[in-house]
Amino acid sequence: MSVLWYTEWLSSHEAHIHGILELIFDGRTKYQRVTIARTGSFGLALFLDGFIQSAEYDEFIYHESLVHPAMITYGNPRKVLIIGGGEGATLREVLKYESVERVVMVDIDEELVNLCKKYLPEWHEGAFDDPRAELVFADGRKFIEETEEKFDVIILDVTDPVKGTPGVLLYTKEFYEKVKERLNPGGVIVTQATSLRYYERVFAVIHNTVASVFPIARRYKVFVPSFYSDWGFVLGSLGRDPLEVPREEVESKLARLSLRFLDAEQFRFLFALPRFLAERLSKYKEISTLSNPVEI
Repeated sequence: MSVLWYTEWLSSHEAHIHGILELIFDGRTKYQRVTIARTGSFGLALFLDGFIQSAEYDEFIYHESLVHPAMITYGNPRKVLIIGGGEGATLREVLKYESVERVVMVDIDEELVNLCKKYLPEWHEGAFDDPRAELVFADGRKFIEETEEKFDVIILDVTDPVKGTPGVLLYTKEFYEKVKERLNPGGVIVTQATSLRYYERVFAVIHNTVASVFPIARRYKVFVPSFYSDWGFVLGSLGRDPLEVPREEVESKLARLSLRFLDAEQFRFLFALPRFLAERLSKYKEISTLSNPVEI
């Protein structure tokens, strides 16, 4: 079997070379380069602008960790907003909750979503066709600023704040203030918060920024093999602290879901940072603003 090689530059000093067993799609949408391929190490994988976005081998680790801490912290969410999440896997996880009556998913790239519908059915598992889901193709920041609707949980499954891209604006204090306005009482937000290995400062600043807007802010992480790194998340809450949700409640809610990674032990472990890392993160004091945004 002939093998193509795909180089993913993780930093200016490090790269990973993927053996591509089958190239399924490689092209550009209006917003980004999209590659869908079957890799030797991680199975079917989605690459955006040269970086692996999610892989068959471990996408469930990322998506379960992104979605369920916020959903469980709120309790029994009825209305959920997802910004980003083009593959449909974030939507898939949200729809596992019987309490959910409505989910709005806003993604700017309709072409990408259609490619994922076609080539990544293992990710969305038909979630786009669920009658509780509404799909909106629009700029997430603009949607937040213009909608009057309020939600119990808002999930920001958005691109990293890469310099020169619109993603930078989705990690600022001003944006989080707008997000906060779109929450119901006791509402919860969560954002993906980049790699702790490659972008330690960025992760710390995102946490600082969320903490400047929300009365409760918790940072957490999970190791995702295809990312070669612990991956960061930040949760902001107007109500409960995720660390104060009773273990019995966490166990009860998770038991009703069909999950592959997250259980009550992992739920608590997500929020545990090793001493050396906590000390390293503590040295970063700044927050991200429109006038001085955090960037990769």
